[in-house]
Amino acid sequence: MANTRKAAESTTANAFETTLSSQLGASDLTVNVASTTGLASPCYIVIEPDSATQREYIFIDSTVASTSFTTTTADNRYLSGSAAGSGLTHPSGSKVRVAPMKQHFEDIFDALGKVVDTSYSSGTAGEVVFDVADGTVDVANDEIFIRDANDSNKVKRESVADLVAGIDGTGLTASSGVLNVGGLTTSEIAAASLVTESETITSNDNDTTIPTSAAVKNYADAEAATLTNKTLGAVTLSGAVTGGDQTISAAVLQDYAETKQAVTSSSGAVAIDLANGNVGTITLTENITVFNFTNVPSTFSTFQLYITQHASSDKTVAISTTVNGGGAANALTSGAGGYTMTTGANKVDIITFAFVGAATPHLSMLQDMRNS
Repeated sequence: MANTRKAAESTTANAFETTLSSQLGASDLTVNVASTTGLASPCYIVIEPDSATQREYIFIDSTVASTSFTTTTADNRYLSGSAAGSGLTHPSGSKVRVAPMKQHFEDIFDALGKVVDTSYSSGTAGEVVFDVADGTVDVANDEIFIRDANDSNKVKRESVADLVAGIDGTGLTASSGVLNVGGLTTSEIAAASLVTESETITSNDNDTTIPTSAAVKNYADAEAATLTNKTLGAVTLSGAVTGGDQTISAAVLQDYAETKQAVTSSSGAVAIDLANGNVGTITLTENITVFNFTNVPSTFSTFQLYITQHASSDKTVAISTTVNGGGAANALTSGAGGYTMTTGANKVDIITFAFVGAATPHLSMLQDMRNS
């Protein structure tokens, strides 16, 4: 006989009974009856239910018209409980009923078996097979249940990997159940979530927005341009640093050098720009009549000059000075004793100009520097 479990849900009707309006042959698939009122497909009917030798259970899974039932295959006839597995012919007028049948209950238990253990193998009532304890996700092999809106909202199972692949989109790719973010552009991010260069990072101090690369560069450039309120750790400089005439306090200097500039004279005048360094050298080629200093700071500064006498004819050095374009005045010397350049080929004097408030400098000197 055919498998008796046919439907997840079948229609029934209380006290339904009718009669055949024509003979039902042994292999017929259409059952002609007086009425089908109250029934719809799918359903189970029994022909000649009171006859132990003629009783036949049939599953109707096709059309239920007003005066006929149709089943799709011969396999739906002669269900379990029928008087025979084939060869039954039912005459016109035979009773047709819907009654509680074994098949109804087997279908119910089949449906329940999708979520309940109905084998009773443990000797106890069935248990729900859902285990709500924590588990470990196996992306490659695990499955989840979904309600399929495209198939009458049926509950179906789907692999985790397929679910992930189904939700990828712009800027997202799925591989083996793993979502990857890549290729996003600013046009795909809500404007309210972006900080642009014109809006500046410093004006958006929060954890909810994302800066563009231009905004980051603008911020980094601004930070690099000023070290206001910054604390520096161990730093190695790779280029020149300009102090901008600002105060550096509590500093410890070690292993340092000063910039030396070579100065020359023209028509007796020596131009010295302190922006080029605070130490200089000159070899006399003519008599010096004036030192013109520029970029002398308004606080305190010094300029030390190493003077080498002419190799063959002695030259003189006057100590007239101008400071930052001011009028000429002789440098101040100890006891107003003045200064006279040491004579003799290649003799060396070291003189130091000390400026206080960019005023006329004070002059100190070390003369005829030699070791023999």
